[in-house]
Amino acid sequence: MSDNNQLRNVEIIMREMLEIQQTSKMFVNLLSEGESLSQNQLILLLQLKINDGMKATEIADFFSVTPGAVTSMCDKLEKIDLVQRIRESEDRRVVKMVLTNNGALKVQEIFLKFPQEKLEDMASVLSEVNQLMKKIF
Repeated sequence: MSDNNQLRNVEIIMREMLEIQQTSKMFVNLLSEGESLSQNQLILLLQLKINDGMKATEIADFFSVTPGAVTSMCDKLEKIDLVQRIRESEDRRVVKMVLTNNGALKVQEIFLKFPQEKLEDMASVLSEVNQLMKKIF
């Protein structure tokens, strides 16, 4: 492959990656529109739903923040009854953040802003994008 082709491919990849990032940001903005929660708080609720709860260290790794920042974020969500701390029975030192019933309802409510047809389109397109990304990596 010539240097020109290689440089052209690198430029295309960079442009497309930035466009995907911008589109993802717009999607999160749309989800958080009219919500009293921050985007990170909403994303955390989604993560807790998908993962059936997470340890503080997992949350810190996901957001690339300190455990102290996680404590602060979780304290706020706990205060408004969207998450709760559960100690693991095998090791009482390990605390897992999980959604409360209100938290699960909040996650559902976030997506119910969209008509069913739009949800189906989003699910289909996002699944397709992820399948294509898996082919690359």
